[in-house]
Amino acid sequence: MDKKGKKAFNWGIIGTGGIANAFAKDLDFLDNHAVTAVLSRTQRNAEIFSNSLDNCKAYVDIDLFLKDRDICAVYIATPNTLHCNQTIKSLKAKIPVLCEKPFSMNFEEANQMIEHSKINSTSLLDGMWMRYLPHISKLNDLLSKNVIGKIESIYACHGQNLRWSNNPRLWTKELGGGALLDLGIYVVSFCHMIAGSPHEIFASSIFTQEGVDSKTSMIFKYENGLIANLSCSMYDNQPNRAIISGSEGYIEIDHTFYAPTTIRLYKSDKKVVEYINNYKGHGLREQAIYMEECVLKKELESKKMTHKNTLEVMGIMDEVRQKIGLRF
Repeated sequence: MDKKGKKAFNWGIIGTGGIANAFAKDLDFLDNHAVTAVLSRTQRNAEIFSNSLDNCKAYVDIDLFLKDRDICAVYIATPNTLHCNQTIKSLKAKIPVLCEKPFSMNFEEANQMIEHSKINSTSLLDGMWMRYLPHISKLNDLLSKNVIGKIESIYACHGQNLRWSNNPRLWTKELGGGALLDLGIYVVSFCHMIAGSPHEIFASSIFTQEGVDSKTSMIFKYENGLIANLSCSMYDNQPNRAIISGSEGYIEIDHTFYAPTTIRLYKSDKKVVEYINNYKGHGLREQAIYMEECVLKKELESKKMTHKNTLEVMGIMDEVRQKIGLRF
């Protein structure tokens, strides 16, 4: 129990990379959440990670890891191609799963993962952490009040100059590399959150010598006349902003739109309202809090990112990959 009387919620993390470390660090803001087990491919990496935390056990065998009775939920933070298998193994062990984005390699894998959540009556959450953040809740509240009128356009970009990085997860086709799955998933999920699935998709990419997309641009058309312009790139730093434009104004989300940040409402009458970001920390812990609620309420999915939402997003990603000719 923590000082407020809440029962400890212990996490097991699969993976020891940057996002796994960021997740563990962000849990420090919570009184009753902690990482008590980690699984890695090598004993050395598992021990380096576990030694940076209090009372965290190191594992290299997934079967032993999943038998750890202290684990309340698993956070999967491994390369994209491993998500499906590791999620299903965890669900079969009746351990709730928070799976890092992209949730899976494709719609088929996502569907298999969700089916195992149902079969095993075990919670499964898509790790699209953006959807849990305070500024996104404010955005959805503003849109629900129709403050900018009919939504006509959506713009979102996510570009980082990652040429310096030798992380194989980014550049290796066999690991599901490329800009679309690593960075583009944010702009696609953001657009889906607001507008749902598009009626028509246009997309084009530049490919690396390794056969993954270095940058991809997308246009989504909707039957109601809305058009979304989306882009992602591993070759250049982009503003990483998002704009939702309507018949009576627009909303701008500052850099970085998918992380805690400030948003501004611009009305057609020139009035500007700013919603300042006062958030502390990375923001990954919000989905951890929601996972705890799902487990306590015995809910299989999140209301902020339902299984239906996940399947629709992965369906969009599959269509974009088909348009650009990216095959894994």
